[in-house]
Amino acid sequence: MNERPNRYCDHGFTLLELLVSIILLLIIAGAAFRALSYYQKNYLSTQFRVDMHGGTRAALELMTQEIGQAGLLSFTPRTISAPVTANTSPQSITLSSVTDIFVGEKLQVDTGGLQEVVSVTAISGSTVTGIFNKNHASGTGVTAVGIFPQGIMSSSTSTQLKLFGDLFGDGTMMYAQYNCDTTVGTLSRSVTPASASSMNPSQVLIANIIPNPGGTACFQYTTTSISGFTFVTSVAMTISVRTDQRDPQTNAFVTMTKSFLNIAPRNVLAGVDDAQNAIISRLQPTPPNLPLS
Repeated sequence: MNERPNRYCDHGFTLLELLVSIILLLIIAGAAFRALSYYQKNYLSTQFRVDMHGGTRAALELMTQEIGQAGLLSFTPRTISAPVTANTSPQSITLSSVTDIFVGEKLQVDTGGLQEVVSVTAISGSTVTGIFNKNHASGTGVTAVGIFPQGIMSSSTSTQLKLFGDLFGDGTMMYAQYNCDTTVGTLSRSVTPASASSMNPSQVLIANIIPNPGGTACFQYTTTSISGFTFVTSVAMTISVRTDQRDPQTNAFVTMTKSFLNIAPRNVLAGVDDAQNAIISRLQPTPPNLPLS
């Protein structure tokens, strides 16, 4: 005898079972979202620190490179356009170009036994004025050698670094000025051709800088004086910065202090060697019309 299946044996979830399933799902989902939130905050925290370190290091490395170039004299050789007769009085001569020549610059004229160093006393049009103690033929070469003892300017301060020279190594004289302003919270840089009449606007390199621990100055200098010349032989930089946003894990700003110590302006150090060996003709005066602020 065949038995008929009980149509009431199959049934769905009870309300209690459904509630338990939902509760378990919520617990699992909550744990997953908490883990996701933790890792997201950890990622953002790490990214804030990476950005802060990277931006600060890039700015300090740029400053280090320009400090190393400070004081470098770059000069394109010129020629005399007409014969010069020796005279103990100043006389004006025409050069193939007077671009970037400045009053006071020491020019090296001619070669061999006719070579002499002439200080420029005036510039007008395509002529320079100076005392020429030797005869020179038309087409004689003119150049300039040496360095600027004030490549790192002694007028620099604890919050303002001033330097000039062929900073980019491309034959162009440039003046650069860095300003460390903890009131505004920026480290900015202005770079301008040395022959310009005014300084270019500054650009922010690092934002959110803060006073250094213990009141340490942004810029510190080591100087030496030899034969009437003052040389800045070493620069130290200390910059403290905080993150732009609060750390999502601690809800506090993250701060960092980075220092580059004993940065040597190699061209200025070469000038120190010249001064110690009494090679004064290689020590160039500071151009009188730098676009200072």
